[in-house]
Amino acid sequence: MTPRLIVLIGMAVLCAQPGAAQTLVLNGDSGARLAWLRIFASPQDDWINDIVPISGRRYLAVGFLGRSDGVAAPDWRALAVALRADGTILRQRTYGQAGGIDAFWSARESPDGRLTFAGFTTRIGAGGIDAWVLNAAPDGRLLRERAFGGAGYDRFTSLAPAGDGFVFVGHSQRPGEDRRRLYAVRTDREGAPVWERVIESETSLGGLYVEPMPDGGFVLSGGIEQDGHDDIIVLKLDAEGREQWRRILGAPEAEDTNHGLAVLPNGNIVVTGYSQSWGARGNDIFAATLSPEGAVLRQAMIGGADDDRPILAKADAQGRVWVVGYTRSAGAGGWDLIFVRLDAAGAFEPGAITLGAAGDDQGTAVRPLADGSVLVGGYSDALGGGGQDAFVARITAPSFAHARPDFDARIIR
Repeated sequence: MTPRLIVLIGMAVLCAQPGAAQTLVLNGDSGARLAWLRIFASPQDDWINDIVPISGRRYLAVGFLGRSDGVAAPDWRALAVALRADGTILRQRTYGQAGGIDAFWSARESPDGRLTFAGFTTRIGAGGIDAWVLNAAPDGRLLRERAFGGAGYDRFTSLAPAGDGFVFVGHSQRPGEDRRRLYAVRTDREGAPVWERVIESETSLGGLYVEPMPDGGFVLSGGIEQDGHDDIIVLKLDAEGREQWRRILGAPEAEDTNHGLAVLPNGNIVVTGYSQSWGARGNDIFAATLSPEGAVLRQAMIGGADDDRPILAKADAQGRVWVVGYTRSAGAGGWDLIFVRLDAAGAFEPGAITLGAAGDDQGTAVRPLADGSVLVGGYSDALGGGGQDAFVARITAPSFAHARPDFDARIIR
């Protein structure tokens, strides 16, 4: 069966059907199987940034289509795709059909089925790039949208439920400044702001992820620049947005970059990223497990002979954390999608699984399923749509015990 071509409001979206020939392959020694692959492509660059569960045993993949940097009139479209675990695509929509830049970075479903998206836009707001919240009906119809921030560069990259509303996290940057500020906003059910917090440091401080905590507060992670290098920062806010504690993670005089945050069923916090420290060859994947009070319980790393970088982390019901990103240490050539897993004690399981083809293939989203399989999303230049093409895939029977044994898993502390 050949792929079919769907045109959505001027954007070409290519969806590979069950049984279509695939151009991305798994490494051959893990026992894993590529069950299906769905492609979403325009002639420009297209990404999937998150995959979130919604009601009815469905999932929502979000990202954007049509990125073309450096053009005078950009036209990115925010993308949302509802699908089942068997790969059936139930609905796909693009948002922001008036030109400019519109991108989703994450989403959540409310108890009544409404959908809330976090990202950034240039179509509405104070000017420049503004943080963006879009609310949609359960069937994806646009209900309302709102921009946050000033005339510089403001973006939301994550959101978490907060009472009958949400907390959004990202960064805010004033016009003409390089320094970023961590930006957090809590909204009510209708999307109106309840509180807004701008957290500053003497150098750049940005937020990437937010997760709810059992006590009603929120944990945030991001990056902070200090002494001329980047470190990982973790902050705990209470329900009113007041800072309760913060921790800086990383080695002195080395680059340590946050990409991933999860809260385990027991309340412990797992932060992931990549680091050039502690014997890394290039960058290695880093993870720190913290108590709910912010005490560092364990730090671990995994990496191969070259560069390995995570992008997103999600916990499963057993307290394991699945981490997806990209690697040059293994695979089919160039960058390949990689995923690894932390056990419930915060140690990396041995080995890694890769997915890719010749060229660059990068993992940006991961969602473990109850049967032990996993949904992964990302983008690839090997899928034929032009530029980087967004994709979502399901991988079954992943076994880390026999996957890429040349990856070194180690405990730092």
